Amino acid sequence: MSQKKRLLLLCAVFSFSVLAAYAQPSGEKVAEKKNLRDTILGRRTLLLPDPFDAQAALSRLFPGKFYDLSTREYTNRFINWECKGCKKVVYPDINDVEESAPWPYQDGVATRLLKVLDFADATGKQYKLVSFNHSVYDADGATTGRFTGGLLGMAKFNRTDSGWRLQAFQPAIGAYGAFASCPAPKPVEIGEDQYAFLIEHFNGGAGGPFNQHDFLIAGVGGAYRQILAAYNMGLTKGEDSTCDWTSTYSVVPGGKKYFRNIVITCQGRYWAEDKEGLPEELKDKVKGKEHGTFTLVHVYEYSVQKGYQEKLPASVSVVAK
Repeated sequence: MSQKKRLLLLCAVFSFSVLAAYAQPSGEKVAEKKNLRDTILGRRTLLLPDPFDAQAALSRLFPGKFYDLSTREYTNRFINWECKGCKKVVYPDINDVEESAPWPYQDGVATRLLKVLDFADATGKQYKLVSFNHSVYDADGATTGRFTGGLLGMAKFNRTDSGWRLQAFQPAIGAYGAFASCPAPKPVEIGEDQYAFLIEHFNGGAGGPFNQHDFLIAGVGGAYRQILAAYNMGLTKGEDSTCDWTSTYSVVPGGKKYFRNIVITCQGRYWAEDKEGLPEELKDKVKGKEHGTFTLVHVYEYSVQKGYQEKLPASVSVVAK
């Protein structure tokens, strides 16, 4: 048997065993964890058979204890693990958590699949982008903490004649979202066959309104990292709020082949008396008790040193009623 066939057979056997484990309901009251070697966070080589199985891929990247506690209403699959020998790193939490716990967490980690995105470039080359979420070790399968984000990680797999080969792996990037859950990334095309991944972060007090801050993650220099931070790009309607707005993305065509200029357009309603709810750009442009609608246009330009930076000032348009 050739080495190629042997490798594919081993991958298939592993995938089957993982799928079999998924089907076995856990009768344990406490979800256990497994200590992994520090090599899991370094440069990895991994080949998976076709068709691509994202959960099997995640179990190969973090081969801890897998649990499926899903119900009809809620999908809850996670991998519990720890790494006593790993170097701990503090990643930023966009919720401004003052003392973010070093990762991998001292008490262990729970890793969940977020999303799988499919891409093909102009030459027909296919790849998949797998995103996943880390939270503190789950003894009971629950994640809590409104003002704690979920730590995002990413892995890219390219399709080859031998199978799906791991091309890029970023175990952790930063923490976004709430209740230890990162929002699933959305693809944004920022150049020719070039994509960044949008994280729409919402958080706020119980009952709202919730502020929206947007972040773009992209592959730069062989690693996935944050390349744009856009704050107050949206505000949801709260129980007693008078101001709210949403945002849309567009990219300036032509000119640049990669990292094209990004335009974020915010549109919504305002009440001049609601000083705390007003976007900063409107506070000096509205007065008294007037109310109406507004449009803000933000333009971001890319630099190698700093990523995307806003070209100030933003364009402001107000229609009073």
